Amino acid sequence: MKFKSNFKVIAPATIANLGCGLDTLGLALSAPCDEIIVKPNTESGIHISSILNNKTKIPLTTDQNAAGVSAQLVLDHLKNNFDLDSNAGLDLTLNKKIGVGYGLGSSSASAVAGAYAVNEAFGSRLSKRELIPFIIKGEEVAEGRQRINSLIPSLLGGIILTRDHQNVDFHRLPLIKGLHIVVIYARNQRLTQRQVRNNLTHKTDIDNAIQQSANLGAFVQALYTTNLDLLSNTLTDYIAEKHWCDLVPFFKELKTAALEHGALGAGLAGTGSGVFALCKNSLEAEKVANSLEHIYSSKKIRNTVILSQIDHEGVRIA
Repeated sequence: MKFKSNFKVIAPATIANLGCGLDTLGLALSAPCDEIIVKPNTESGIHISSILNNKTKIPLTTDQNAAGVSAQLVLDHLKNNFDLDSNAGLDLTLNKKIGVGYGLGSSSASAVAGAYAVNEAFGSRLSKRELIPFIIKGEEVAEGRQRINSLIPSLLGGIILTRDHQNVDFHRLPLIKGLHIVVIYARNQRLTQRQVRNNLTHKTDIDNAIQQSANLGAFVQALYTTNLDLLSNTLTDYIAEKHWCDLVPFFKELKTAALEHGALGAGLAGTGSGVFALCKNSLEAEKVANSLEHIYSSKKIRNTVILSQIDHEGVRIA
């Protein structure tokens, strides 16, 4: 099997939920992206030599790292099913450009990049969709549960609707031309899945459940009909946001400012602590970004602001 080395893979950040789609919606951002540089290793298996920008001390140990787990599983599969030397080994250098704990699908991107990098190194024997089972295992190492509405957009790009996580039933939704996303987060405010999920009640008011379902259906309709007014009306979370918003500094103030400056909608990025705003074009996005940055800066909160389009392609060689 032909071997390719010394190349770089990028996997995009994602925004999950998008207000009305708790654990069902996700979209890929054009930036930031996690990066993996692939080189040969004389020892068998996957070896993570270093992790750049490793501010949260992600382990280098292969079986404790989302990228390492998915990469090793793909390598094992190729050895067992294709003409790959059983002693083949790879060295991976990770560049964590997607911040951890801000709701940007950081672990998903790592798992996606790891699996894709190994597949590319040995001749792209598997399609992107065939990589999904291995990526899920990598994500489970980081998050402790199977949720695919972040990892599928990072893998395939676009906006994805997940109908069933366990059965990996997902569907690509159409894109409306020109949409831009703004994300802001306070750099010293990271949230873990455990923190956030522990704040979410298992009981949901029936009226809220009905409205959430109606908004999710209308969100899909808005994309198919390119109806921005309808899309704007759907971007509200009736289930989780009220339980999570107090975990994010000045969330209500940020959301109000985004809407007042023209955003179609705003809410928590994934499970936070980032806040996203969906905008109809780049000019509106710049106005919204400036308004959000002003709030945090005026309160002397160190922050990062991201302006991005929707990524159409997903993971790829840079």
